[in-house]
Amino acid sequence: MHNSQTDGGLRQFNLFNDMRMAWVQHVYWTRMLLISIAERLKDLNEVTARLMRNPKDIADIFAGYYGPVAAGAIERLLTEHLQIGADLITALRDGRTADAENLKTKWYANADKMAAAFNSINPYYGLDELRNMLYTHLDLTTQEVAMRLAGNYAEDIKAFDRVEQEAVSMMADYFSFGILRQFI
Repeated sequence: MHNSQTDGGLRQFNLFNDMRMAWVQHVYWTRMLLISIAERLKDLNEVTARLMRNPKDIADIFAGYYGPVAAGAIERLLTEHLQIGADLITALRDGRTADAENLKTKWYANADKMAAAFNSINPYYGLDELRNMLYTHLDLTTQEVAMRLAGNYAEDIKAFDRVEQEAVSMMADYFSFGILRQFI
């Protein structure tokens, strides 16, 4: 038996499930990239290619609600986020402090652009909330990178646990609730 309440509940479930899965994939493949860069693994090209599918996966969720133009902007900004992050990890690994500082500045500027883009499509996405959430994500990821590069693997794993928790319970759910409030 189908009714609008059941269909609405299924749409909500699918939204939260899809959003959480996309952000889980984001942090896991970012983690694998971090390890590949830090440890100079031979799988770097393949891991990078897989990670770079993630911006489209996330953008596709938003496309169903906001259309291809907004989704394209989200995809471009997330791709830039990942490219800057990879360059930053490499600069830190190689001891290029000045480059790392410049890349970190670009990374946070990209977060500002992402916050503005999300804020522009949904009245329930507060600009300051988005910025704080994205900055927290970058701060936690920076801690994870620092611990990995220092060879402090126990703290590296703890830092990753915080990244994962923040991405799923904060970011993914924040985006889902905003869509839910606006459309469902």
